[in-house]
Amino acid sequence: MAEKDYSKLDKAELIKIVEKLESRKKYGLIWDEEKVKEQFEKDAENALPVLKEIKSKEIVDNDPSKPVNFLIEGDNYHALSVLNFTHQGKIDLIYIDPPYNTENKDFKYNDSYIDKQDVYRHSKWLSFMNKRLRLASNLLKENGAIFISINEEEFAHLKILCDEIFGDANYMVNFTVKVRHEDRILKGDKDFHEVVEYLLLYRKSSEFKPLKRKRDNTSNEEYVYEVRELISKPKEVKFGNKIVQVFKPGQYEITKKESSENLLKKINIRGSIKEGNSSGRFYMRYIEPLAKDQNAYLYKAPDIGGDDRGCRYFVTPESDKQINGSYFQGIPVDRLDVKEVPYPNYMDFEEEFNSVGYEGGIEFRNGKKPLAFLQKIFEIGNLVDNKDATILDFFAGSGTTGHAVLKMNKEDAGRRSFILCTNNELNGKERELRDKGLSENEIQAHGICQYITYPRIQKVIEGYKNPKGEATDGLGGSLKYFKTKFVKKYNNGDDFKSRITNECTEMLCLREGVFEEVKKGVNYRIFKHNEKVMAVYYSLERASLPILMKELADMASEKILYCFTLDQGGFENKEFKSWDGVTVEPIPQKILEVYKQIYEY
Repeated sequence: MAEKDYSKLDKAELIKIVEKLESRKKYGLIWDEEKVKEQFEKDAENALPVLKEIKSKEIVDNDPSKPVNFLIEGDNYHALSVLNFTHQGKIDLIYIDPPYNTENKDFKYNDSYIDKQDVYRHSKWLSFMNKRLRLASNLLKENGAIFISINEEEFAHLKILCDEIFGDANYMVNFTVKVRHEDRILKGDKDFHEVVEYLLLYRKSSEFKPLKRKRDNTSNEEYVYEVRELISKPKEVKFGNKIVQVFKPGQYEITKKESSENLLKKINIRGSIKEGNSSGRFYMRYIEPLAKDQNAYLYKAPDIGGDDRGCRYFVTPESDKQINGSYFQGIPVDRLDVKEVPYPNYMDFEEEFNSVGYEGGIEFRNGKKPLAFLQKIFEIGNLVDNKDATILDFFAGSGTTGHAVLKMNKEDAGRRSFILCTNNELNGKERELRDKGLSENEIQAHGICQYITYPRIQKVIEGYKNPKGEATDGLGGSLKYFKTKFVKKYNNGDDFKSRITNECTEMLCLREGVFEEVKKGVNYRIFKHNEKVMAVYYSLERASLPILMKELADMASEKILYCFTLDQGGFENKEFKSWDGVTVEPIPQKILEVYKQIYEY
């Protein structure tokens, strides 16, 4: 690669390079970026993305009070750019299953598949993921989280990249996920057979609290021990402010009986228990230093523990071969019926991954994830109690994330909504389809979004028969289908602002969650959903503003007006001072401010 000649750069360009270098960490992940623009950058040269709805693909739910779901067709970088305006800080959970960058033609860069021999192979993948994850991080709520599926090919790189983007303090766990049987060999020429994949979990901030498993805590089966004191006047020692009785071997008896609420439970003092509760800390501070010379001694300490015994028994190891002591506790007075325990960082979904073929009524051979796997992610991600959550998947593929959201809502009457983003990749079928004489629209109908993702969501909403002929009832729900479109930038800045304002209606509807058009006047449109009203005024000519104000005054709802202006400063005070009950936002400034941070135009 030819080195850049810095002597030919002007002062402003050199300052920008120095600032970029100074902002970088002095450690972490650094990669060589190929000096070729990625395809999404070429598509958006001198242009900014907007959304256009494909009304023919809309699926309407008869209940207008239910949430609206979204499918966006286009490069997910452009979709994420739009969402940075419409949904910044609004997403509860993100799940993605990005390309793993194997030799299986799963990852395209600059419209070409990446193979093992490409010297920029890992760098291209990192560049690809870095740009998208940085945009995605802006979308999460403070109590939100992101789950990312990956295999060993790029796991190490992804972990370091996510530490940098989300902060290593926000790394929660890496789940090992069993996806195939150890005897189900995919490639016999490999030295080692991969049976697991990985699932990384990062939170947005410490406000995210993962769900813990709930277990029955009412059983007495572990309470089987009885401690009997065989002498009436044992030796006494002072530990801190406590007078503790000491029983040598032969001066006490511990017997095991059939479980009963009147008996004790034996707890080994090891690991986190040493510092995790008052009994563990008491033992480690006062008794453990004596244990080496006092094998099998029993200590009776008063006023410790949450049971009704009034004391706690501690016993030192029986011999030098044992390491840890133990204590005996009764049933806690305030014992809850259910206790919380952490999830293991291992998941076994081998059976579900191997039987995923019939789910959703579509065939998808490249990485289709089973519903049960997504449902477990939703559970850990606190979506069980959060019935109004918004879930994003910007590598939507076969659409399992959307299917899982609809299934969860059906089971518990939830109002969760999903946003799916995917390109319409044809996976190399273009020439074959053109040779058959298909038109461009007919060819596009064979792309992944139109041929896989959308049909699956349509089927699970409306019901379908699987390849075995078995009927599956529809789950209900709605869907709006958008495609990314570009507004070109020309020399006239004011003209560009006017054009992007006229093209941004769907983005504004998406931002406010308001889609039903109830009025179209000269230079303005009004939309409504339930008790919320949104108006958009498109012109610098203000003659229609009084008419629009009267229209909005008659609507008893939460109201917001997006109004076109070239000069944001002070326009609200001058023109909208008397608009009671209406929140006014200038456009396109709000959109351009977001895009300026992304595209640096």
